[in-house]
Amino acid sequence: MLPWLEDSFQQLSVRMAADKLHHALLLQGPSGLGKAKFALELAQLLLCHSRQGEKVCGRCQSCLLNVASNHPDLHIVESDKQIGVDQIRDAIKKLVGSAHMSGAKVLIIYSAHTMTESSANALLKTLEEPTANTFLILTTEKPERVLATIRSRCEKLALPLPNLQTTMAWVQNQTNAEVDTNLAKLFSTRPLALLAELQEEQSFTFDIYSVGVGQLLQQQVSALQLASDWQDNADKVVKWTQYWARQQCSELLPDTVWELNQQAARAIKQLRNPGVNKILVLTQLLDKLALVNAA
Repeated sequence: MLPWLEDSFQQLSVRMAADKLHHALLLQGPSGLGKAKFALELAQLLLCHSRQGEKVCGRCQSCLLNVASNHPDLHIVESDKQIGVDQIRDAIKKLVGSAHMSGAKVLIIYSAHTMTESSANALLKTLEEPTANTFLILTTEKPERVLATIRSRCEKLALPLPNLQTTMAWVQNQTNAEVDTNLAKLFSTRPLALLAELQEEQSFTFDIYSVGVGQLLQQQVSALQLASDWQDNADKVVKWTQYWARQQCSELLPDTVWELNQQAARAIKQLRNPGVNKILVLTQLLDKLALVNAA
């Protein structure tokens, strides 16, 4: 288990051993925190026939099937966009009846906030009246977008956020390399996102972005010039600018930072359109960034 989530996992395992675990959990936290890993390991612990505290035995048939990603009583729903009603109905059908392995049945729904209203409503009856020894584990980074009737029927668990030192130590251990502190600050509570960022093969690095922003703030380069240079990495520029804006909130005027963040949100939508003028989108964003410093 990820070190910053160990205490929460251990607490749930104690409740599990005492048969006091709620049948429906809503795991909350930002993307890149490790919610999916937490949910999957919790499901595997529920399915293990000889668990030892918060550890699976690793030897029973259930554990062996989980290692092979082929457990008949573990069902996972996820989607790159929206979770439709047919996906939920199919999953519910699999929960009806007795468990194949004579133990628990578990349904994991990743990014539950992407469920349509119809799919969320289809889940309600199962949440209200689950079959015996059935557990539902939902994850979300946007709990406010989860239907209120779903939230009210789940036990909500806000997973703890790691501090910067924990994030850096874990990522350095995974990569066996030093991690730039300024980059780590942008992902301080999202270690898995930071690791993914570092593992990407990239010609456009955070160092290049940081130097460019510094030059922009010192009026050594124009927003248009940076936009032209960075257009092939527009998505990354917008993402890093959002994180940069959040870092400034405690130091700079909130109105200018808010406007920059809003501009970044608009840029994300604009960049989804094919044929969009990326130079124009980035110029508008970087002009806003320069105004933050001027304020």
